[in-house]
Amino acid sequence: MRRWKRSVLVGAVIAGCFPAAAWASAEVDLLLDKLVEKSVLTRQEVVELRGEMAECKDAGNKQLAKEIVPQWAQSLSMSGDLRFRHESFWRDNNPDRHRERARLRLGIKGAISEQLEAGVRLATGTNLDPVSTNQSAQDIFDKKDLFVDQAYLKFTTKGLGPWEVLPLTVWGGKFENPFTSTSLVWDGDLTPEGLAASLTPTWGPVGFFATGGLFPIDEINADAEDPLLLGSQAGLTWAVAKDASEEWLKHLKVKAALGYYDYKNLESTFDNSNSNFGNTRRPGNATLLYDFDEVDWLGELSTVVVGRPLTLWADAVKNSAVAKSDEGFQLGVKLGKADRPLAWETGYFWQRLEADAVVGQFTDSDFGEGGTNRDGHVFHATLGTLKNSTLGFKWFITEAISGPDNSIDRLQVDWLTKF
Repeated sequence: MRRWKRSVLVGAVIAGCFPAAAWASAEVDLLLDKLVEKSVLTRQEVVELRGEMAECKDAGNKQLAKEIVPQWAQSLSMSGDLRFRHESFWRDNNPDRHRERARLRLGIKGAISEQLEAGVRLATGTNLDPVSTNQSAQDIFDKKDLFVDQAYLKFTTKGLGPWEVLPLTVWGGKFENPFTSTSLVWDGDLTPEGLAASLTPTWGPVGFFATGGLFPIDEINADAEDPLLLGSQAGLTWAVAKDASEEWLKHLKVKAALGYYDYKNLESTFDNSNSNFGNTRRPGNATLLYDFDEVDWLGELSTVVVGRPLTLWADAVKNSAVAKSDEGFQLGVKLGKADRPLAWETGYFWQRLEADAVVGQFTDSDFGEGGTNRDGHVFHATLGTLKNSTLGFKWFITEAISGPDNSIDRLQVDWLTKF
């Protein structure tokens, strides 16, 4: 009797382990129910047996997937987010404005090998605005466009033996901004195109980074030198006392960076005659009057206070190619992190960005109505509502630095879900 019982158990497990044999699993279930009725097996034994069958089947499915699907395809991962926004403007020299907007981003990336990653991301937006992925509810329920927001290859020296001592990352294509930054110089939605490389060695509690890149801005079909950007940045991060017992000191980190962004041939060929981004332009042809050689200093202090992350930062930029209206500053603080339901974060920053301190088309598109020549304050708060979902608001109070009075108050209310 015991030998027969053992044979039934072994046969049931073997039948249940075939990934594609759904009919076999069904027959085994019927058999096990009959054996319980005949008192050959107890219900506890059947429960344990079905658990073993499920584990065996899952392992078989995984092994089958590994044999069928290429190794690089097994590493593919998808991510994205969807944001709905209400936005209101109260403007001195123009009518008030209210609009509803949406942003969708869908990304996929995978490891081609241990050192090489490929990624693609699609996003809403318009093909004429490099610093926004929003689309407004307008044009009689028309269909919304999706654009290639990222398409890149990323190489790292991970797993290359002695090369790992000097960690190197190289990007090619259209990718996330490789420079450490705030919204003073770079809008967060900007994805530059070109080639960039970054070294990130560490020495004890100090991490160093040095990043450089070449980014074509436009290709001119004429006898003109194309505009491009040569960018470089170096800095460090320092974990001040990570072995300390006090919470704030244990998590205390300092970050400092110095960047230099040298634009070539921008003033003669970069024509934005249909838009005003605050930079000084030549009368008649609307091309930029000045060159841009931006020097950017950034400092950041972060820690944890009563269980909540706290960050303070200062950013200053100067266009060394001009002698007036050439500076920008940002000072800010943020407390908390809305990374789970009912968790919250709040913050504030002050910003002053003179007309020719940076290229207006690439700075924060939300400050005022985007561009330079603005001074003001920004308040924001975000609350975690559901898992991976937040509700937040941002309030901008800005005014023009020079020229006609042009005060703008701007409210953004965002519902963001990540997946």
